[in-house]
Amino acid sequence: MAIKTKSIASLPLSVIVALIVTSLLFIAIPLLTKISTMRKKSEKVQHVLISQRKPPPPPEPEKEEKLEEQKKQEAPKKAEQKQRMPQPKLNVPSSGLSANMSGTIQISGLLKSDFKVSDSLFVSAFKLNEVDQPPKILRAMQPRYPFEAQQKGIEGRITVRFVVDTNGQAQEPEVSKVEPKEVEGIFEESALAVVKKYKFKPAMKGGKAVDCIVNLPIKYSVSE
Repeated sequence: MAIKTKSIASLPLSVIVALIVTSLLFIAIPLLTKISTMRKKSEKVQHVLISQRKPPPPPEPEKEEKLEEQKKQEAPKKAEQKQRMPQPKLNVPSSGLSANMSGTIQISGLLKSDFKVSDSLFVSAFKLNEVDQPPKILRAMQPRYPFEAQQKGIEGRITVRFVVDTNGQAQEPEVSKVEPKEVEGIFEESALAVVKKYKFKPAMKGGKAVDCIVNLPIKYSVSE
């Protein structure tokens, strides 16, 4: 031990200082590294916390109710605007609808796609008081008496409304009256079928045959 002490003591002072400094550096470097890493971590955490943004506060209940009411009020208005569409107008001069009219109304090509005239003869046919000569029956047929009604002695009267066309045929027959009311549903089918077999002389107006509306009563009696 005495030899070692002597050898250390015999070393120059500069060497001893260098050894002390070196040992201190070996100790200090790990400590500095730890301190720098801790600082970096703390800086990162602080940066994340700063970058976070709070969401906007929810709207007040009163404002939400007002917005919903406005939407409800605007919805039907928009629906009405969509449903509103311009309607075509048809201006027919009165001079064009004379009493002599027996054909169809001529409509310009612009309106044909949007406007349709009814195909029913009742629309253009004349009434009895509008013609010079009313239709006349040339051939009448006896209606078929329903068997069950005949056996039970059920009687009635059916008035059939139809149009006698320019060829003397009954067109578009329909039941307009049943007498008495208790016999409804018994004689109508038979009456409509027999009217189609009738032959007429067409009505005349201005020397021309025209369509004319006729109401023809058909009687169902057991005694006849």
